[in-house]
Amino acid sequence: MAESEGIQVGIPSLRKRRLLTASHVLVQVLAVLVIVVGINWLVSRHYHRFDWTQSSYYELSSKTKQVLAALKAPLDIVVFIPPSDEREYVEKTLEDVRHLLEEFKYDANGRVRVEYVDPDRDLARAKQLVTTYKLDSPDVIVFASGDNHKLVRLDDLVDLDQANYMAPPRVKAFKGEGVFLSAIQTITEEKAPKVYFLTGHGEHDPDDTGAEDGYSVFASTLRQDHLIVQKWNYQAQQAWPPDAGALVIAGPRTSFAEPELAALEDYLKNKGRLLVLLDPRVKTGLEPLLAKWGVTADDDLVVSPLLGMINVTALGSDYASHPITEKLRGMNTTFPYARSIRRKVGAPTPGSDQPIVTELVKTPDVFWGETDYAGAHYQFDASQDVAGPVSLAVAVETRKPVGVDINVTRMVVIGCSSFLDNAHLRDSVGNTDLVLNSINWLLARKQLIAVSPKTPEEFSLDVSPGQTQAVYILAVGGLPLAVGLIGLIVWLRRRK
Repeated sequence: MAESEGIQVGIPSLRKRRLLTASHVLVQVLAVLVIVVGINWLVSRHYHRFDWTQSSYYELSSKTKQVLAALKAPLDIVVFIPPSDEREYVEKTLEDVRHLLEEFKYDANGRVRVEYVDPDRDLARAKQLVTTYKLDSPDVIVFASGDNHKLVRLDDLVDLDQANYMAPPRVKAFKGEGVFLSAIQTITEEKAPKVYFLTGHGEHDPDDTGAEDGYSVFASTLRQDHLIVQKWNYQAQQAWPPDAGALVIAGPRTSFAEPELAALEDYLKNKGRLLVLLDPRVKTGLEPLLAKWGVTADDDLVVSPLLGMINVTALGSDYASHPITEKLRGMNTTFPYARSIRRKVGAPTPGSDQPIVTELVKTPDVFWGETDYAGAHYQFDASQDVAGPVSLAVAVETRKPVGVDINVTRMVVIGCSSFLDNAHLRDSVGNTDLVLNSINWLLARKQLIAVSPKTPEEFSLDVSPGQTQAVYILAVGGLPLAVGLIGLIVWLRRRK
């Protein structure tokens, strides 16, 4: 009787313990669920993206982030490119476009909407896009905001290496970020500034596509930065363009006439903006005018010794603390056949009535300014040559009265024009950044930092035949053997 009573008493206790255990497990499961949901809620609202590539290939520039963060209206981006395009570089370009637009969406706080349309599959949407934006080919990206839109061609996004005509073209540089940024600025900014290239003295032509003298790449780069590029001949017009944001004097080969110099001086005194590119061995007549603004354009050729020979391509590696060169630290700029441009020796200390002259770019100490450049042998002469480090570019700005928001005169003078021709500008990121930053500083644009093309990363793995065989044996025999051995060990342990 006692045993039966003990059994009856023990049954409720066992049930109670089981119920208590189940409730503990339920509480633990609910706690885990609450933690997981809470973590996901926090991550969805406070997440961050990381670019783990060695060269930060997918990271946006500060200028792009500023523009995206400042968007006031929704921006629609439609990628109207068929993935089945026969050109081999299209697939890689589309992949880069997808990554880039993901970054755009992330930094635009929901103001950027991206749509991918395959014209081969979605015929109805394709016809709608063709009608709305007057498309003539299925290889464009449409940027639209309000009533404004701009089309970007696929081929505008890449620089192709077509040196080997027997092989398909290879992507040498991806220009997507700069091109997309220009498209956004085009449809969101009210008015694009105008940059005029002066003509009539043998200057470089922004429409010339020649490799050595042409400036078409430079002009295209300016247009991509939402600038209008035009030419102007003062002698023919007898006046400066009234809507000029800045004037460019790109390597004149003949002297300016006195009336032109007087008009140019008046232009500068009236808050003008001027980029001057001067070459050695040329008397332009601009030198006395520049001296009035505290700038010395030396009659020399910047050189350095190189393996028993003379190097005539000046290297810029030391940069001043200035908005133009702020992002150039750690980068090189190259100036083939340059003359020294520096702050005038003995110039008064900049005051309320004196311009501020900043030496922007300097060479290493090994360079010097050779004044006897007509001779057969170049050798540094401390009595007449310019000792290194040699200044290659200066920025000039008149002082702005404290508390007064007015325009001021700005000028950038660089002792070389060939560093911007088509042959040199394509292969130098530093040169591109320097000149774009100079133009934007002259125009006093808020987004100053230029966006340069990015070179795709390429990795190769060199494996010897022995290493290849070892990897094959490990994959085909080693991994299955390891799995079987683990299974055998588990079976033996269970038997024990």
